[in-house]
Amino acid sequence: MQKLTCEKCGTQFNCGSTPERSCWCMKLPNMSQQFDLAGSCVCPDCLTLGKANAITKQRKARAKQRQQERDLLR
Repeated sequence: MQKLTCEKCGTQFNCGSTPERSCWCMKLPNMSQQFDLAGSCVCPDCLTLGKANAITKQRKARAKQRQQERDLLR
């Protein structure tokens, strides 16, 4: 197990990669979508925060679109 530093926030975290198994991050989707996990390592918080922000933004955009469609039907 390696001690790494997150390239996004600077937090130290453990990489679980060994010759026999891949790291924990390979079991998670690339949730931030801003990171190429093959080329950079980010901590679990940065990985999930990016996805949470993207989901919130997407939900707001969909809600706005649905409201616009309802307004057109009136």
